[in-house]
Amino acid sequence: MLKKQCFIMICTNSTEEECFSRNLFGDTKKRENFLRPIKKGDIGFLYNINKDILYGVYIAKTKVKENIEKDAWGGSFPLQVKVAQISGERKDVKNASSVLPNIFRRSEKKNRIYPQKHVYGPETTREILQAMKISNEEIEKALREESVETYGDFPEIKLKDVGGLNEIKTYFKERVIDPMREELLEASAELGIRINNGILLYGLPGTGKTLIAKAIAGEMEAKFIEIDPTIILGYPGEAEKRLKNLFDEINAEPRVVLFLDEAEWILMKRENLSSSVMQRLIPLLLMEMNKILNRKEIDKQIIIIAATNKPFEIDDAFLRPGRFDRCFYISLPDKEARVEILKINLQKRSNKLTLKQIEEIAEYLEDYSGADIKKVIENSAFLALNRYKEAKGKAEILYEDIKRSIMEIKPSVSKGDKEKIENWAKEKNLLKNF
Repeated sequence: MLKKQCFIMICTNSTEEECFSRNLFGDTKKRENFLRPIKKGDIGFLYNINKDILYGVYIAKTKVKENIEKDAWGGSFPLQVKVAQISGERKDVKNASSVLPNIFRRSEKKNRIYPQKHVYGPETTREILQAMKISNEEIEKALREESVETYGDFPEIKLKDVGGLNEIKTYFKERVIDPMREELLEASAELGIRINNGILLYGLPGTGKTLIAKAIAGEMEAKFIEIDPTIILGYPGEAEKRLKNLFDEINAEPRVVLFLDEAEWILMKRENLSSSVMQRLIPLLLMEMNKILNRKEIDKQIIIIAATNKPFEIDDAFLRPGRFDRCFYISLPDKEARVEILKINLQKRSNKLTLKQIEEIAEYLEDYSGADIKKVIENSAFLALNRYKEAKGKAEILYEDIKRSIMEIKPSVSKGDKEKIENWAKEKNLLKNF
């Protein structure tokens, strides 16, 4: 099933031809807030408000930008999206407002029909394609041929939203975030500081490796792009094309956090590469990563963060300077970190807990990971809701709810797993991060 959002932009009889000839859709600045959600790779349609015709099918080749082509429409529509037509010849839906009544509305003020919104979810995408008599399979095939896969997003989470991990926060603040502050940019440039670090985060599952990586991207206002094993799946040639698109997108962005989850799949010893696909593609992926780590430009900030629960499966060659030369052990949270994690998970939930009670609860949660603690609080919220259903009163989490949840939910990590990781780290002399 096709799961892509779509967007609809408008034209008139006088602007329609220029939209087609330039492969460009445009609008005025006043609609900026409505159009900003359009992303590269979204499916697009063009609606002529004079003719009541919806044209398709297009794909966004860019996000919304100002003046991609400054002279288009005489400069009247500076907010623009570059598009490409897909799926053969242009399709249309005549009398679109009648065929698709849930999508269009009539403006009484101007006595014209307009789209109710500019950006719609996948359900509307499928509805429009059905009206155009285009199958989901046809569009998916066209998308593959157009190479319009897009990667990553811009996380809103910040370092303050992550409990504990203070050593790592300090490192990234001093080595990544501070050099990008406006008042330090000139000094950083004069000192030749380049932000293209390779960082390895290793530790038990649920300890916050992905969370801290996203928070770093949030602080940097960087695009967060995650690579996992699916990058090498597909028909022959597709994976190579996907890798090319991925690194084209990385190189087009000024700031990127490239995140390798379950990194052992790509950083494993060469003799353990089991399939011919991996033997062909992993070296290609590593070559592109090396280009990033060795780049000399100071106007781009790209860091690679690898995370693993199985560091002992990683080839030692990747721990040498010039690759992942900063390694951080993400251990189970200590009491202070557990208090922080509890506060973060409780701050947007109605509760009646005092600081003393939170500190007491943190004592009970020794050997719990951050993910385990989150699960405890989520379960406590359901216990509070059940109590509210039975007795009404105020819907809030009580100390007793959390105590009961701790009895029901046990730590997810074993001491054996913890010892295995720590023994590996001691052997590699990595337990001291600084």
